Amino acid sequence: MRANFENAYRELPPEAARMIRLLGLQPGEDIEPAAAAVLADVPETDAEGLLRTLAEHGLVTEAHGGRFRLPGPLRDYARERAEREETAEDREAAVRRVLDHYLAGPGGDGTRVEAEGLALLARERWTEAAEALEDGLRRAERDGDHREVLLARHNLGRALIETGDADRALDLLGPLPDAFATLPDRYHRGRALMSLGQAYLRLRRPVTALNLFGQALEIMRAEETVEQQGDVFVHIADAARLRGDPVAEGAALDRAAELYACVPSPKADRAAERRAALGS
Repeated sequence: MRANFENAYRELPPEAARMIRLLGLQPGEDIEPAAAAVLADVPETDAEGLLRTLAEHGLVTEAHGGRFRLPGPLRDYARERAEREETAEDREAAVRRVLDHYLAGPGGDGTRVEAEGLALLARERWTEAAEALEDGLRRAERDGDHREVLLARHNLGRALIETGDADRALDLLGPLPDAFATLPDRYHRGRALMSLGQAYLRLRRPVTALNLFGQALEIMRAEETVEQQGDVFVHIADAARLRGDPVAEGAALDRAAELYACVPSPKADRAAERRAALGS
């Protein structure tokens, strides 16, 4: 998939290439032309035209309600391109614009509510995110397709982990790896395994978590999503810390920092700082 993305990306005109890079920064996979316009700071008609250009090149797909979808692995590749080709100031400004857009807008349909919840999650406003994503799940269960329901459950589970409600998060996340495998959706199966492992860490069950992280790592390697692999190693380091194993924690952080540096990702500095704090 990475090779296909790179080939299609090279064929894009500059404005469309910039749009796909910025789409990698926005919360969630679905985006409406109005949000894309805010993200890229262009008129909405121009944004819609650029989204259609991306669809013609197979980089986004048209979804219901006039929206477009950038699937998970492609979003990761797009974010990598943004990290390489957009300045930190431009990336931060784009993210700030689109998050403010979601948080300031009306509730709207389930997709818009879900986007608002993901924006709150990105801002680390955990309780508000959980409330919005709870609403998003109800709307998805009422109006969405099976995949949308699974994604809504996953997003709410992620928020609940952060609010400390690990038991409920576990109830939501537990069935998801098998459910995504049935679709099939390998990428989101890997993401669900990561989140499920985090829930088990909150419940102080690091051995179970490590098993789940190992499965997630195998999937993310197959998907060639480098930053997600780095995230898995950070979680492995968390499990090692819980087990009182600083050597394993340091090794996992070393690998995470290496992977993040390959993207490059701003997470590299955080992983390196945490590793340095452990000492040799």
